[in-house]
Amino acid sequence: MTGAATLLLATFASPLVQPIPLPSLPLHKQHDAVKETSEGVAALNAVLEAAPQHESFVMVITQKNEKFAGVSGVVAPWGLVVFEVASDGQDANVTQAQLSRVVAFLAVIAEWSLKGRLLVWSTRLLVLTRLPLHRLTHIRTTLAMTNSMLIILTPSSTVRYSMYVEVPYTGEEGRPVQVGTWTAQQGLTTTSQLPFFPEKFEKLANRPQLKVTYVKFSSTVTKTVDDPTSPGGKKTDILDPDIRIFDAIAENMNFTFQINSPADGGWGIELSNGSYNGMVGMLQRKEVDMSLSLFHVTHPRTRVLDFAFPLVIWYVRVIVHRGSPEVHPWGFFLPLTSLVWITLLSSLLVVISVFIVLRKCLLDKTLPRTKIGKIIYCSIRVLLQEDLGVRSVSKWWWWERVLLGVWMMIMMVLSQSYTGNLMSLLAVRYIPMPIQTLQDIVDNPVTLIVPTGTTVARTFLDAKSGVLGKVGDLQKVGRIKSVLIAQYNAYMDTHVRRGTHVIVLVDTRTTAMMAQDFSAIGRCDFYHAQEEISPMVASFAFVKDSPLLPPFNKRVSRVVESGIYYYWQKLYNPNFTTCLTPPKKVVVRTTLGLTNLWGTLVVLVGGSGFSGTVFLMELLCSRLLR
Repeated sequence: MTGAATLLLATFASPLVQPIPLPSLPLHKQHDAVKETSEGVAALNAVLEAAPQHESFVMVITQKNEKFAGVSGVVAPWGLVVFEVASDGQDANVTQAQLSRVVAFLAVIAEWSLKGRLLVWSTRLLVLTRLPLHRLTHIRTTLAMTNSMLIILTPSSTVRYSMYVEVPYTGEEGRPVQVGTWTAQQGLTTTSQLPFFPEKFEKLANRPQLKVTYVKFSSTVTKTVDDPTSPGGKKTDILDPDIRIFDAIAENMNFTFQINSPADGGWGIELSNGSYNGMVGMLQRKEVDMSLSLFHVTHPRTRVLDFAFPLVIWYVRVIVHRGSPEVHPWGFFLPLTSLVWITLLSSLLVVISVFIVLRKCLLDKTLPRTKIGKIIYCSIRVLLQEDLGVRSVSKWWWWERVLLGVWMMIMMVLSQSYTGNLMSLLAVRYIPMPIQTLQDIVDNPVTLIVPTGTTVARTFLDAKSGVLGKVGDLQKVGRIKSVLIAQYNAYMDTHVRRGTHVIVLVDTRTTAMMAQDFSAIGRCDFYHAQEEISPMVASFAFVKDSPLLPPFNKRVSRVVESGIYYYWQKLYNPNFTTCLTPPKKVVVRTTLGLTNLWGTLVVLVGGSGFSGTVFLMELLCSRLLR
């Protein structure tokens, strides 16, 4: 039963109370028992009226259904269940056997109620019993950690029912708070400022110390401060936005916390037997109350954990070392795009074609004509910025000179633009960034570093198809290395900086790692690959059905709406965004040398070699034709 339901567990002659063999009592005692039962129903209804619920049902455990006819007066819109053990004149052994079967049946119901999440915080549990408080120690923890109230019948001259609320985290020495009493004469009287079914976890009363689990990132910054209450007078503060948010919520909910980290230093992955290791395992075994670290929310984890309101969306990113600035060997082609080069050559053909067509269409056949070879020769010389000489065009017609002049002007503008851009580009250094996608990791000889015991690692290691499967296959050739998150900064400073490895992790942490490296050395030596992998929702984790979750969720949602999480990211990580978009080009002042111009020398040598080859072939052909 989930939702705003109320479970009224009225235990008359149940394992919580002493059985009353009604038939063995004198008639006046039996009458008192029936009266007591009717007044118990009245007390239940009084509590329901004080804390109304439109969705509720009643479970009654009694010894004689006929003597408990007043139970029909309980307000139970969702129904009424009565469990009875008849004992009218039966043998005591028979009665005990029947009672044992009912108890066994109730045990099964209790087990399935837990599996079906009946006793969650949204379900109100009201327990009525005759036992005194000192006989109820075995259920006090359950009552304290659930939305429960306890009604105890106090033996006296008048029937009196006392209502109690168990305060969580009070320990064995603590006592429940009495919130009201009920008598037939005075009805319901409140005795405390606490309402019935109070929000006990909205703000914890006695500032308890809860246990949390945490794994420190290698990029997490710590600071030692003075604290007289700590051992040695010093305390280590963890400057992390996740912990800052958690600490603020803990202060608002009035609890402190003690950090317990898993021995294996991992977040937790599912084992073959269905259990988990790492922090998830600690939460599954209820060794801690909640996590201080953010968790990737996955369907398998939701079967063993509860997650708070999502705090952030993570993307898995790859950190790669940036290469040293290099001169582009074929940079002299860069001032003009490939489309401009194609257009230029096409224009040369158009000019030559216009010369040929106009001469054939406009000149008389008796007039001298310019040879086609000379036209092509002059047009190419203009393209290459070579002089033509007066004699070359002295016999050209005026319109031929105009057309040639227009072609010269176009080439002069284009060549001057090319020259200026080329001089600028010779001062530019290009920073190689070859790895931008997962496929680039497969194609380049690098080793991928994945975080041990996390879903990020399983994303690659468990993949069977697609590009993720190709990356996962790298483990067969030793190109995937599993490393604890606490060692990530050390590996980035050595293996990744050498260019032999790349790191994969969630983006908030990779960005912090690059920012810290920039703050230390003053330059961006690393970059993010462009591809964003596996978006994932991240939030704090709790043990299953934790009553701390609803009030915690209210506060986390306010944090998300305020945007303060990203503000604290930048506050605790100076230069947080500096290396997110590093330049791919840098401008330097340097002299020109072979490193700058060897591409042009290749063209020169290649062109000279080709020309010499053609010249030798001409000589050879001329001699063979003689």
